[in-house]
Amino acid sequence: MAEEVRSERRDGVAVVTIDHPPISSLTSKIRRELSQAVVAADADPKVNAILLVGTAGNFATGTPFASGDDVDQAPDLATLCDELEMAETPVFAAIEGAALGGGLELALAAHVRVALPSARLGFPDIALGLVPGAGGTQRLPKVVGGVAALKMLLGGRAVNAKTAQKLGLVDVVVEGDLVAATIAFAHRLIGEGFKPKRSSQRRDRLGEGTAFLEAVAGHRRAAERSALDAPMRLIECVESALLLPYEIGRGLEAAAHEDLTDSDHSKALRYIIDAERKIQKSTAEDGRVPSRPLKAVGLVGAGRLGSELAVLCLDAGFDVIVAEQSDEALEAGVMRIIEQYDARVASGAMSEEAVETTLERMNAVCGYRMLSDVDVIIDPSPSMTRSRIAELDAAMRAGAVLLTGAERVDVATIAGATGRGGDVIGFRLQPGIRKNRAVEIAADAETGPRAMATARALARKLDLLIIDTGARAFGIGARIAGALHAAADLCLEDGARIGQIDAVLCDWGLPFGSFAWRDALGLDKRPQSGDGQRGGSLDATLAVAGRTGRSAGRGYYHYAQRGKPGVEDPAVSALVAEERAAKGIRARDLNDVEIRKRCVAAMAGAGAHMLADGTAHRPSDIDMVAVHGLGFARRSGGVMYAADLMGLEEVRKTLSDLAQKSTRIPPPSSIFQDLIKAGQGFADLND
Repeated sequence: MAEEVRSERRDGVAVVTIDHPPISSLTSKIRRELSQAVVAADADPKVNAILLVGTAGNFATGTPFASGDDVDQAPDLATLCDELEMAETPVFAAIEGAALGGGLELALAAHVRVALPSARLGFPDIALGLVPGAGGTQRLPKVVGGVAALKMLLGGRAVNAKTAQKLGLVDVVVEGDLVAATIAFAHRLIGEGFKPKRSSQRRDRLGEGTAFLEAVAGHRRAAERSALDAPMRLIECVESALLLPYEIGRGLEAAAHEDLTDSDHSKALRYIIDAERKIQKSTAEDGRVPSRPLKAVGLVGAGRLGSELAVLCLDAGFDVIVAEQSDEALEAGVMRIIEQYDARVASGAMSEEAVETTLERMNAVCGYRMLSDVDVIIDPSPSMTRSRIAELDAAMRAGAVLLTGAERVDVATIAGATGRGGDVIGFRLQPGIRKNRAVEIAADAETGPRAMATARALARKLDLLIIDTGARAFGIGARIAGALHAAADLCLEDGARIGQIDAVLCDWGLPFGSFAWRDALGLDKRPQSGDGQRGGSLDATLAVAGRTGRSAGRGYYHYAQRGKPGVEDPAVSALVAEERAAKGIRARDLNDVEIRKRCVAAMAGAGAHMLADGTAHRPSDIDMVAVHGLGFARRSGGVMYAADLMGLEEVRKTLSDLAQKSTRIPPPSSIFQDLIKAGQGFADLND
């Protein structure tokens, strides 16, 4: 087996190279070989310094959760860092590229850190619901101070070499040959009588006093509002680093890391990151089929979603033609676009001159005639009429691609109604595009490869996360939403309160809940969703009464002040009671656990049917749409992950019960039975 750590002597310096591209992950094999190399170099009287360096443009990154070679009896990363720090021979970390997580913990255990300008140093652990586990929370505060350490650890973002040098995290930034420069720097320091400076024993950054206490208090308040445990545990670890002996602080850190590693939230966050990597890998540009030219984009409609999309296209550098069917709609749409740029000017994010230059690339027109000059037309509306298809088809030039967000009708039907069947692709987006970045791209058997390459190229230009889906009538997002609303309506019908249901869902990880979500979209505009209905009968009742949602000030909730959350309205409660009485339902108390179980099961049930009918290719794709399209919290893991966590037998039983109560919730797919029989979960279908 090839060695992944090489050691060579250069001018009295032991250069220890971590050769594990592309990211120099600190596997157990790497740790074992690193330990052996450092111990041997430290015992060699001819070695005056030890230099650690990575390859392929990176220093080192974290330790895998399952390295697969623990039989090597390698030291864990914390032990390796302690060995490194206690070496009598000065240890230099030569940092190029990424020194992240465990890689930065390794660098902190070195006595001196030298970096190229390209270096990026940071602790992304918080994004995984974790705290560092190899002394990072103990050494970092003693090197950069408690205030800076809290900011770095809680923020999770990497800093560049220059910033790291200002913080004291990097001792010197060099240009050119990193190893040669570090060796020269090592010789100079040793010639000046340098002795190892151990991070865990430093006390020179402990004089922040009041500033540190104020920082801790502020971060504690934020941590108390967080649904995750990691922020508070991390703050406690940093406090211990500055108040307690290193050994005690390390013990607190180790306990926090172990607890959080086994927590449901951290497992969900790690699952989401893995799913993101799979999506990016599966939809990566392969270059085999070239895109068609992409300079001008046409947008059909400038409502909420259309105006957001217009801004996104303008920011990406496209010429944009916005087409509406009436002068009134066009004027309102242009105002929505301008308001978004005005907000940037007000915040200082853009100058008025930059906004004017950007808007010069936009042309707003009434009718679709001007769309003949664009390369791609996007119609993001979830509804699509035959007349509009015909108008767009007549306006589009040969070779232009039509991207449609239509629900209720599949891509093949729309394509068949045009004279350009190979150039029509599903392109389903959700409101709030800058945050909800997922785009569901659906192609049927007739879709041309260049048209598909063009749709993907546009999505990448707009920085969207591509989710490939089957060319079905309803997309993943719509069917998840339809199942959620059906289950929420059933909970309401059985006796739960509107506010109670939404609070349970928000606590689980939804951005709005179900009823507040419908109010935000508009009860008079909300499209049919995956259950084939606009929602429960109460949706229509409220809309007819003029309670169309947040924009009207009244929907399921009463919105007394713009920008403030709605409050439950006794008038709606009375309508709910009337519906129950008409159906002969006697209200009962539903606890929060039952509400959450019903809603999660309904969404997972819809997901299973999507896997069966080809709408979704794998469970993690459904979870990606939930998180990156519908705004579900990453800590939820998405709906299919949540089903595995709940237990598929429990989900199946819940679905069977719900299906008997509501025609909007179908019986469980046979996939449940197959997985249960095989002792598997949805996660096993992701490979």
